[in-house]
Amino acid sequence: MRRFAVVTIVLQAACLFAAATAGGEEAETWQVTAELARKIEDAAPEKAPATPARPRKVLVYGRVPTHPESVACCFKAMEILGRKSGAFEAVLSGDPEVFAPDTLRQFDAVVMNNTHEQRPLLPRDFGQLGAEQQKAAAQREEVLKKSLLSFVAGGKGIVGIHGAVAGGVRWPEYLELLGGSYSSHITGSVWVKPDEPDHPLCAPLNGEPFEINDEIYFFGAPHRPEKLRILMSLDLAKTPDPKKRDDKNYAVSWVRPYGKGRVFYCSLGHVAAAYCNPLVLRHYLAGIQFAVGDLKAETQPR
Repeated sequence: MRRFAVVTIVLQAACLFAAATAGGEEAETWQVTAELARKIEDAAPEKAPATPARPRKVLVYGRVPTHPESVACCFKAMEILGRKSGAFEAVLSGDPEVFAPDTLRQFDAVVMNNTHEQRPLLPRDFGQLGAEQQKAAAQREEVLKKSLLSFVAGGKGIVGIHGAVAGGVRWPEYLELLGGSYSSHITGSVWVKPDEPDHPLCAPLNGEPFEINDEIYFFGAPHRPEKLRILMSLDLAKTPDPKKRDDKNYAVSWVRPYGKGRVFYCSLGHVAAAYCNPLVLRHYLAGIQFAVGDLKAETQPR
């Protein structure tokens, strides 16, 4: 088995969050104060929506240096959600080799943490490699890509958070898997509503719309709302129409089946405040429990 790193977050005043990786790559750093860590901890639910059928292990993968706040806060939130609720163990990494088949099979689901890169499974120093090394790395990338797709299709789960479908990603099969790609965004305060309040992933929201200040994505191909089960969307009764879609379908989160596996995507999570919002964290926890197979939920489009 190839070695990979579990990220440890040290909670000290004005500490640095280090997203360590196994390949000797530089870690992203972003200052996470003790106050911010406490806010995430306080916002996280103590109880999971479902009782785990067995101990669950979830891989959280991310490493984008241009979005350190998103990546760092998501890593921290995933670690807290798993530990505080007892629903899963979060293993945090930025090393593409965690997607090797022999390593990946130990996990129940993968969380793609703001993976904005065009080719997120290439070595980070790909551009500095020689021609032969790049060729070998590209061949290895194909193995890792197929491993992830097979992992989900074979009955496991995947969770995409915010930038997991960002505009830079150039991997059509992966975007098809998650259900869309970034096309544009707005930033500011909006209202979000559960489209299906009784759905198991929306039930923790208590059926109420909520206001959030975040970067809100709009989606392009292969995004087809009629092929997804939309869970949350912009509440146009309280938020001015962004006029980005003629069909007025401004999806925020959804689920879909993929082979025998389960897919959950939520576009919230660009700014630190999103990870301090109890409703967002409840939705994330329910989505992760769905992805690992502990929270049963309908995935077919309505």
